[in-house]
Amino acid sequence: MHNYDFSLLTPPPTGEQNTQAWLDARRGRITASDRAHKILYSRDKTIGIMMDQMAEELKHPAEEGFSNAHTRHGHAFEEQAINEYDMARLTSAPIEKSPGMFVHPRFDIASATPDFFEGDDTTGQVKCPSKLSNHNSLLHFGVKMVSSNYYTQVQFESYVTGRPNIVFVSYHPDAPATNQLYFEMVDRDEAMHELFDKRLSEIEFMLLNDERPELNEKAMGLDGIPDLF
Repeated sequence: MHNYDFSLLTPPPTGEQNTQAWLDARRGRITASDRAHKILYSRDKTIGIMMDQMAEELKHPAEEGFSNAHTRHGHAFEEQAINEYDMARLTSAPIEKSPGMFVHPRFDIASATPDFFEGDDTTGQVKCPSKLSNHNSLLHFGVKMVSSNYYTQVQFESYVTGRPNIVFVSYHPDAPATNQLYFEMVDRDEAMHELFDKRLSEIEFMLLNDERPELNEKAMGLDGIPDLF
């Protein structure tokens, strides 16, 4: 078991993501895009391993983030997707691109980095799937039906930032012109937010007291959710 040193957590930087300061600030934290789904759906054993990983991360400088052809495709079209959404939406609230990383006001171990803010009450998350079929699935069925991982991510961003409204955007440049952009307003999931509170309280208590979950072979849910994109 690795002891978790809260004093090694660093405050979130302002501005662009994917900088070294941003990577360092993510160390040892549960983020919207990574680990948020685990605290809801994983077995106790997986939660214990995750907590050990969080503790170990704080002892070393952050390494460059994970990257592959799919993530590079997503990053390449993200700004274009936000611009397309900006032109297509019906509201006039200002769009703030790359608002930066945020830490939950009560749980320093919980953070999120929305892709954009709309006005003063909305978080925005953009996905640019490399596979056109995945974009089409989102277009036809919506994020909640297609990807539990993405749905948890946008809910965690709302939870961490305290913004009640959520916009989810999917974009693919190879789709027919009328289908290249898909966006939806996602309702704040009160039950999920309450569960975030409960799980984070439990995890924070265990980290403070150098404890780990009592191993229970009965799953809390799916032991990790595969990434479809």
